[in-house]
Amino acid sequence: MSTFPTASSLPRSPTHATPQPASPTLVETTAPPLPPLSAASTRTGPASAAGGVGTKSSFSPRTPGLCSKDLNDFDFDGIDKDLERFQQDELVKQALSRGVELKGYSAQIEQELKEVEMESVKEYVQQSSNVAALHGQIQSCDMILARMQEMLLGFQADLGGISDEIRHLQEESRSMSIKLQNRRDVEAQLQKFLDKMVLPPDMVSTLTGKEVSDAYMEYIVNLNSKLAYISQTRPAPDGSSLDMAPKETAAGKEMAPKLEKLRLKAVAKGRDYFLQRIAELRNPKTHVQMVQQHGLLKYKHLYKFLVNAAPEVVEDVRTTYVETMGKTVFSLFRAYNAQLQKLVVEVANKNDLIAVEESAVRGLFSSRVDLGKRGDAFSLGGRDKVLGTVEDEPILVHIAQAQKAQYPYEVCLRSVFKHLTEAATCEFLFCHDFFDAHAPEPAGQNDSGHRGTETFNAVFARTLSLCLENLENYLFNCYDAISLLLMIRLTIFFRRIMQRRRIPVLDAFYDRVTMLLWPRFKAIFDANLKSVRTANAKKLGGVDLHPHYVSRRYAEFTATCLALHAAAYPSGGYTGAPAAVLPPVMQTGGEDMLLHDVSTLTREVLTLLQRLAERQRGIKERYVFLINNYDQILNVFHERRVEGEERRRFEEALAHQRELFVEEELKTASFGRLIAFVKDSEATAASALSEGQEGPLEVDAGEAEQLVREFAASWKAGIEGIYRDVMAYFANFKNGMEILKQVLTQLLLYYTRFQEILKKAWPRNSPAFAQDVVQTSQILSEIRKYNRTF
Repeated sequence: MSTFPTASSLPRSPTHATPQPASPTLVETTAPPLPPLSAASTRTGPASAAGGVGTKSSFSPRTPGLCSKDLNDFDFDGIDKDLERFQQDELVKQALSRGVELKGYSAQIEQELKEVEMESVKEYVQQSSNVAALHGQIQSCDMILARMQEMLLGFQADLGGISDEIRHLQEESRSMSIKLQNRRDVEAQLQKFLDKMVLPPDMVSTLTGKEVSDAYMEYIVNLNSKLAYISQTRPAPDGSSLDMAPKETAAGKEMAPKLEKLRLKAVAKGRDYFLQRIAELRNPKTHVQMVQQHGLLKYKHLYKFLVNAAPEVVEDVRTTYVETMGKTVFSLFRAYNAQLQKLVVEVANKNDLIAVEESAVRGLFSSRVDLGKRGDAFSLGGRDKVLGTVEDEPILVHIAQAQKAQYPYEVCLRSVFKHLTEAATCEFLFCHDFFDAHAPEPAGQNDSGHRGTETFNAVFARTLSLCLENLENYLFNCYDAISLLLMIRLTIFFRRIMQRRRIPVLDAFYDRVTMLLWPRFKAIFDANLKSVRTANAKKLGGVDLHPHYVSRRYAEFTATCLALHAAAYPSGGYTGAPAAVLPPVMQTGGEDMLLHDVSTLTREVLTLLQRLAERQRGIKERYVFLINNYDQILNVFHERRVEGEERRRFEEALAHQRELFVEEELKTASFGRLIAFVKDSEATAASALSEGQEGPLEVDAGEAEQLVREFAASWKAGIEGIYRDVMAYFANFKNGMEILKQVLTQLLLYYTRFQEILKKAWPRNSPAFAQDVVQTSQILSEIRKYNRTF
């Protein structure tokens, strides 16, 4: 027997939902469920798809009157949707698939619904007391909520009153804030006016006191601002005097006489203070910079006050300072220059020329030329070290005197320039800070930017003139060209220092120094050039084969001039660069002149050496003399790292003289006939070739045989004689070995050419004397004994 699902497990349509117990009245009025429909009626009436329950064609007697009109009002579309939904339910599907009897199943469902309804009614009756209590509580809550509503309405009314009061207080607060701000603005304007107008008692007592101190300076600055404020003829720009000029206000009219009295008192006191500090500069042992920094510059605001309050007093103070400081600096430099002059040692005199008569360069007790003097006035030596000590401390005279030291003039001049540069730097900075920053502007033009420079020039005018005068006095009797070049370089370096410091106040002074040095150097150089050009070779001392002192002096002098001309080059060597490519600081106006004069001197020295060589006994001695002198000059150039046109001239001249000496030496060493034969034979061969003649070279067989036998008998002795001559002629071993190599090489070449001539004269059958021909390998082996470079 199949089991039917219970009523609680079936799905419930919204139209057939089980009624919930709401109240006893609802239970009484609830209509009983409709009876199941008959099978015939299920085909036409709406039915549930899930349970197969339909609506009967005849309704139960309990159903109120139901007519056809009511049936017309049914929503059959809704019933169809319910049926479709029930057909999709799983329980309904199972019941239909098992063949459940719908009528019995409907009765069972209806019975279960009744039971559920009765249980719900019983439960409702059991809970009736609780429902009554709940109803009482709800009424009590309603009363409480009513009282709370009345209370909240009272609070709302009270808050409305408070809001009005707050709004009133806010308006009063805004009004009071505006009044307060207005009073503060008035107070600020009035306070600003009073601060610039009123004189505090402590300010008056300090300014009228005896001591000038830091507190005094503060009140001076304040007084200066008050005087500037009250002197305005228009309303103050900051609005402190409103629409009136400060001097037209009642307070201004009252305070103007008092401020004027205080101004006069402060001006007198400031003048006395500055004159006292300036007077201290006259004391011999006063530290000038200490007085300037701590006695004057520290109180520059007092000077500024005097500039604004009493311009005539400022000019008096400035004039007094210029006179006092000018005398102090002048005295210091005059004493220092006088002490340095005692340390100067004379290096050159008027007789120190490149070409001078022998009597001027002889030793005191000797008839020989004193070669010890050859480098004093012309050799740079270590004198250029002064260029590396530009930034060193100057000479301390008392220490130098204690050590009995002596210096060339350029060393002493460096010390003077060092002192001058440092003193000028300090003085210019002080004048700029003290006089320039607060200078007055007379006649409506602003010259404040030049007042400091004018003050410096006035202070140092006598000192600079003193330095120039001392230099001029030295130059009148100066014959030291090297010293002049070194001083020119020192002038350039110190000028560069001042330019690096951006203090150009000594430029005019250094220009004057340069204009004094270059003309004197030109005069000394021209004197040396004239001595070479007009020299009498017979009065220049005995001429032997060794280098002449003229060549040594020329080489040292030229190397020094070119080295100092190129002193700014990092490589340290002269490259022959024209002045146009020199750095701007190196162009002092004499560079081109120097290079031109050196070139002229070189040309004149070459001519003079030729005249000196003519005094030699023989032509070979002339070559030896010139070679030795040229070699000495080139050695000096090499030591001084001189490059350029001068060196190339002497290298070419030396090479030419070596070639001439080689030919002459071979001629005088029993090889003359051989060389003449070779040259004549080669000329004959060249002539025959040009005329188109063919055949053996025509030579004198007897002469050729004689030359072969003479050479075979004397060639070793000839080479040995050449070696002895070269070693005796040339003191410079390196030069002698080069010349020996060149002579022996040329000898070997001549003999090789002689052998070629013999082969051309006897191309087929060698002559009988061919067996006496010396082999080239034998000659080369013998040469190697004297010169290892072969």
